[in-house]
Amino acid sequence: MASDSFMRIIELEEEIDSPISKDGLDDISALALAKSGNFDVQFPSVLTGHKYIVKSKGWVGHIPVGPEIIVKVRPKLTTSSVFGMLEVAYNLKSFALLEGETNVNTIEELFERVASILAHRVLDRARKGLYQAYVTEQDDLAFVRGRIDVRESLKRSLHGSAYLNCEFQQLTHDLEDNQLLLWALHQTSRAPLRRPEVIRAVRQAHRVLSGTVTLSEKGAEDCINRFYHRLNEDYHPLHGLCRLLLEHLGPDIDHGEHLFLPFRVNMPLLFEAFVAEWLKLHAPQNWLFVSQYVAKLKANAELTFRMDIVLKDKGSGEPIAVLDTKYKRTLDQAEDDIKQMVAYAVEIGVSRAFLVYPSYHAQLLKAKVGNIGVSTITFDISSQLDRAGIAFLKQLTDSLRVSSS
Repeated sequence: MASDSFMRIIELEEEIDSPISKDGLDDISALALAKSGNFDVQFPSVLTGHKYIVKSKGWVGHIPVGPEIIVKVRPKLTTSSVFGMLEVAYNLKSFALLEGETNVNTIEELFERVASILAHRVLDRARKGLYQAYVTEQDDLAFVRGRIDVRESLKRSLHGSAYLNCEFQQLTHDLEDNQLLLWALHQTSRAPLRRPEVIRAVRQAHRVLSGTVTLSEKGAEDCINRFYHRLNEDYHPLHGLCRLLLEHLGPDIDHGEHLFLPFRVNMPLLFEAFVAEWLKLHAPQNWLFVSQYVAKLKANAELTFRMDIVLKDKGSGEPIAVLDTKYKRTLDQAEDDIKQMVAYAVEIGVSRAFLVYPSYHAQLLKAKVGNIGVSTITFDISSQLDRAGIAFLKQLTDSLRVSSS
């Protein structure tokens, strides 16, 4: 792996077409950027002023492309705004992520802050005692424990075995609840952390868990829709931290002596998750917001619509409207967006559909196709988030009130 002194560092700003001279990039590297799927790349021509034009496809942070290129994409938002969205989207408000921190100014420092919080919370839980539960095990034993599997024991005795095959309950810490913590810490420990105190905390937490918990590969999806109760309810926010790290830590973690954390945030996906969770937290009592709503189409093949957010009446369960987030500040491809929303509305039987934009600078749009009205509303994430959320919810309620009158 190349050292940092030989790494090519490309600096971009979110949503901005960045011209790069032929001295700063070559065709092979530009092709690697395009093939990564994270960037739009235009090759030099008369139209580009004989320069490469590179633009991030919604990603911010440090993105490795092969062994020799690191792309640093600066977000348009402040780091505190990104952190605020992450807090809501991953249900991490209880951690007060930026409280007492004066040096969190970049996406990478944000990552270390999350890693530090997870490590210290795991150590705190370990001091109190990790969650444990009974699991069913089956083994050949020299003595009776639990229930004997008579048929299996007789079968084995015919082959000369003097052991009894028993099914019994074993109290253990080696549960998926703890395995998720260990895997997230394991992945984090492989990243090139900078702050010595964070490195020590992550290593210590990893060491504490690895003594009694099996290291098992997990995905961010394993952190979602888990069952919590009185004995493990404090694991819920911990799994939120694990999900955040596992979703945003880049796949190319091992960087040898590199100083760049391969930590990136997909802003369109974050905006979608943030809006959905904010609405769930602040919904009027008679409304229910369902995120990632899946509707199976009537077809001779397995076809589905996956909708960002569906608003339902909490009492009847009937859909009221469909919402789709669009992380862009212009009405580019507005016709395609309208067609998509009309299809969604028809499928779930509603007459109102909303395109949710991240800035008040977006042009307001109102369209009607048959009896279905499509409108744009804004959640201005560049301003104070809760204040912007209240304004966003008012736009939604006022629009629905007008359409129903």
